[in-house]
Amino acid sequence: MLMKRIKFKVPLDQEMFVMFKEFLEAIEWGYGDTYFILDDEVIKITEVKFKEGINPEEIIENLRKLAHVKELRLIPKNGHYLLYAKINIKSIPYPTEDVKRILELQKKGLVIFEKGTFDGFSIVLVVTCEDSLLSEVISTLKEVYKGSVLSVEEYTPENTPLSKLSKRQREVLLLAYKSGYFDEPKRVTLRDLAQMLDLSPSTVKEHLRKAQKKVLEEVMGE
Repeated sequence: MLMKRIKFKVPLDQEMFVMFKEFLEAIEWGYGDTYFILDDEVIKITEVKFKEGINPEEIIENLRKLAHVKELRLIPKNGHYLLYAKINIKSIPYPTEDVKRILELQKKGLVIFEKGTFDGFSIVLVVTCEDSLLSEVISTLKEVYKGSVLSVEEYTPENTPLSKLSKRQREVLLLAYKSGYFDEPKRVTLRDLAQMLDLSPSTVKEHLRKAQKKVLEEVMGE
């Protein structure tokens, strides 16, 4: 499958970021790895470093009050934090039509919001999509996010049999992968994952075992 990777610069002075104003002003830097959608939920990991003198728990507690935030956990990590969020798409308060456009776009083919980086003034989104959807993805991003394209390059994806996994298994496996559990050295531990998911380490380990077994069975044709 032919695909493209787009880098897109998004200004922060727009409605969808107003509700996060306090949070954005409180952090020194932020890095959001690939988020993924499961049914009506968006699951996202963001690494953040708060400015000196900021009480992170107070900021996070205010975010928890937002109606669309289902779960939010802050996990200390080597001088900064991992922020785990689970958000209900249908209750997001910024323009419903914009949310629908993004969701409808993703239904037309493979469109993945890979990551976003925050530099204090703007967010750079990295989005991959099928080659045939490139022009529609760019026009939609421009209209929804009021931003500009920084670059477009070729992208060759790896095939993964995630469709064979249950929703919970996909969530655990993707979260583990995206947050660096399989990196060497590990960026997160089994206990970190358990905290994010509000499960016991043994349960997370079992979900990972079953998910990896199914993936290997698909890859090896068993």
